[in-house]
Amino acid sequence: MLALPKLRPLRRAAQVVKLLLAIYALRKVLQRLPELLRRYRATRPLPCSLGEAFLQWSATRMAEAIKSGEVTSLQLVEASIQRIQEVDVHLNALVAERFDAARKEAEEADRRVAVGQDDLPAFLGVPILLKEAFEYPGFPYTNGLMCRRGRVGQKAGPALRRIESQGFIVLGTGNVSEACMWMESYNLVYGRSSSPWGLHLSPGGSSGGTAALVAACGSPAGLTADIGGSTRIPALLNGLFGHKPTGGICPNLGTHLDEFHGAVCRICQMGMVCRHAEDLLPLLRIIAGPPDPQEDHLAHEYRACPPWHGKEIELGSLTVGCLSFKGRFSVTSVQEMLISSIGEGQRMAVQRACKWLETQGAKIEQLHFEDLYVGQWFECWSSRVQGAGTARFREVLCQSKQTFGIREIGRYLMGLSPYTLPALGLAFLEDFVEMFSPSMERRLADADELETKLRAVFQNCQVLIMPTLPRPALSVIHDFYRCKSGQTW
Repeated sequence: MLALPKLRPLRRAAQVVKLLLAIYALRKVLQRLPELLRRYRATRPLPCSLGEAFLQWSATRMAEAIKSGEVTSLQLVEASIQRIQEVDVHLNALVAERFDAARKEAEEADRRVAVGQDDLPAFLGVPILLKEAFEYPGFPYTNGLMCRRGRVGQKAGPALRRIESQGFIVLGTGNVSEACMWMESYNLVYGRSSSPWGLHLSPGGSSGGTAALVAACGSPAGLTADIGGSTRIPALLNGLFGHKPTGGICPNLGTHLDEFHGAVCRICQMGMVCRHAEDLLPLLRIIAGPPDPQEDHLAHEYRACPPWHGKEIELGSLTVGCLSFKGRFSVTSVQEMLISSIGEGQRMAVQRACKWLETQGAKIEQLHFEDLYVGQWFECWSSRVQGAGTARFREVLCQSKQTFGIREIGRYLMGLSPYTLPALGLAFLEDFVEMFSPSMERRLADADELETKLRAVFQNCQVLIMPTLPRPALSVIHDFYRCKSGQTW
């Protein structure tokens, strides 16, 4: 009879491993205890005053006031700088600044106004904020990745150059999520940002740092970028207006996608967050348009700008689709179940918007998510992104073809990994999807079929009213356990 090996050494080894994990967990909790206490005690908006009244103006209003002499650019820039310095102690949203250079540019703008120069730029002397994932001379350009720490931008891309040519003064850049692929602005390079509506709340991601500062009156607007909600989610969570333009309208050169340039650069689009809706279209007109063919070999694949007109639209000629769920127990998939619990505030906001449009003469058509195959929307989006020829997500994380394997989970548990848990989760989720999903050809065909079905439903609706996320404000815990980044509408 064969003798079985003694299990006592194995049990002792297991006990040692459990003890080490317990010690590690305790150490991590103690390290984060001051931050947790700070965040969860501060459940109210920032205690700071809003500062000068003109900080609440739109960028358009600021530009008019500068040219009329009502206020100087230096006054605006100085007040914005003071506001940012006051709030960022709490928000941890600003990662780089050029305050001294901004003051000099503001003085030059005021000089040009004083001498009465003709053909002044439309937004001369107005402050603006950028996203850290945009390359800008002298600014950190890490995209929240430890492997890019210390990297500094050398030049600005075409969209940023267009912004500056119209007179905007760049103040700084805001924090992002790791590799810009999570709905919370947290990474190991800069740490975690908070919302001005409550330090226990997330400002969203990946453009959360920029959006938080705009919401806190640090500037009237900020440039962002969006591939799966990175403009729309921070706009919602910070009470702003956000816009992701139609794919292919705005050039993405000078962003973190340069190393993996391809069709995905037309799925990801530069956009903006603003405190006032009247700034959205002027900013879009500035940054839109194909890049220089000598600068981008894919310039021919970009879209031409549509013929935007300044005239008002007759609301009575619109058909508005009002989207909602039929009921809590009518969902037919796990994804529908996860996103069907829309908060009361979101539902009421949708209803109020639709009722107001109806009073203006618009025709309201009630649509239901269940009838629109909402459970397939995420697969359609992910298939289009992966089918665009971009690099795998872990290659983006590592900035190399040499990536990590399953052992990285152990390194994370030991506190040795240079990646955050959401980034690792997305990387391994990509493997899971590829392992159990049909071929890419089949997935793209399914995405095309879904698009055809949605176009048939939406062909009569010029406007769709729906919530961006089921909840208007999320804490850090909700970000992780109630993640809807793939279901951004």
